[in-house]
Amino acid sequence: MISRRVNDIEYAIRDIAVIADQVERKGKKVYKLNIGDPLKYDFITPPFISDALAKASHNGKNFYADSLGVIELREEISKFLKNKKNLNVNSEDVLITTGVTEGIYFLLAALIERGDEFLIPGPTYPLYINNTKFYDGIPIEYELDEKEGWDPNIEDMRKKITKKTKGILICSPNNPTGVLYSQNKVKQIIDLAGEYNLPILSDEIYDQITYEKEYVCPASLSKDVPIIGMNGFSKSDLMTGWRLGYLYYHDPEHKLTELKEGMAKMARARLSASTIAQYAAIEIFRTKSDHTKELVRKLKERRDYSYDRICKIEGISCVNANGAFYLFPKVELNEFNRWDNDKDFAIDLLKETGVCSVYGSGFGEFGKGHIRLTFLPDINILTEVYDQIENFLK
Repeated sequence: MISRRVNDIEYAIRDIAVIADQVERKGKKVYKLNIGDPLKYDFITPPFISDALAKASHNGKNFYADSLGVIELREEISKFLKNKKNLNVNSEDVLITTGVTEGIYFLLAALIERGDEFLIPGPTYPLYINNTKFYDGIPIEYELDEKEGWDPNIEDMRKKITKKTKGILICSPNNPTGVLYSQNKVKQIIDLAGEYNLPILSDEIYDQITYEKEYVCPASLSKDVPIIGMNGFSKSDLMTGWRLGYLYYHDPEHKLTELKEGMAKMARARLSASTIAQYAAIEIFRTKSDHTKELVRKLKERRDYSYDRICKIEGISCVNANGAFYLFPKVELNEFNRWDNDKDFAIDLLKETGVCSVYGSGFGEFGKGHIRLTFLPDINILTEVYDQIENFLK
């Protein structure tokens, strides 16, 4: 027997990969557009970062680091937040984590008791659904309105706040839709959180990967509402496998003191994030490099091509992404007699064409009827992908 909390875990992004492996073993070419990992394609970790990792190890930085994180790295992050986001966050307000994933675990463990509710966007990254349930809480989805370009529905959010609500999640740029929240909506969410005395959790892992629209940092708009930002180096610095992230606390009225201490206890209990990875990350802030700008340039070309192709496929509609590297097209299942739901569609698409997407229902109730595709591969591969999808639907 296993516990309820483990038995209930679902993670569509990698669950579909199990089926993809089965298809691949039968000799079929598989296009793995399910996982958002640029390093699986033609992107590489900048050599100066890899060199810094090797140098840190050769220089003896192979010990356990401070549980809160290497102080020099926390100081660099503090400077970055002040210079780039106009935030007054000092090094003591920064916690280094083993990827943003560990930060999510820490935060929900510290916030959620049995029966508590956590307000998350719908659709949303499935880890927020899983982890809220893991700690015996209840994930409550507020609507991102597809008809309004996936902008948050503030009235829906207001209706779903109860006495059991413990926090509100902002995920912008959003995974899976790739859409940024507008500044007006971010302000409204902050005002709503202040009205109900709730903290905001802000997932900012894609904040440097944006296209036409500029990223709006929620903490920069908040004068009194506490905001915990979650970020890392996986995406914009092409270090997915290094598992290095951080949290920061924007807490103008010192409402997070108890939460910060609880998080510090959890950090001490797990010892530390990778020491050599932390020393390497310091060089990201101290070295002038255009690697993120070049990443965004290549991704924009691939996004433009992908969006154009998807819009020309009969039976699919799509809101364009203005951040991250995902598109979340809607499949008009009622036009076909073959599939009852998006999961059946995604599995059938995979088995017949080799195109591995993620079924939208894996991102919550508001994701039903959609699939998520990354546009990380080069355009030659993407051409094959959309040819396959188009022929499949015909």
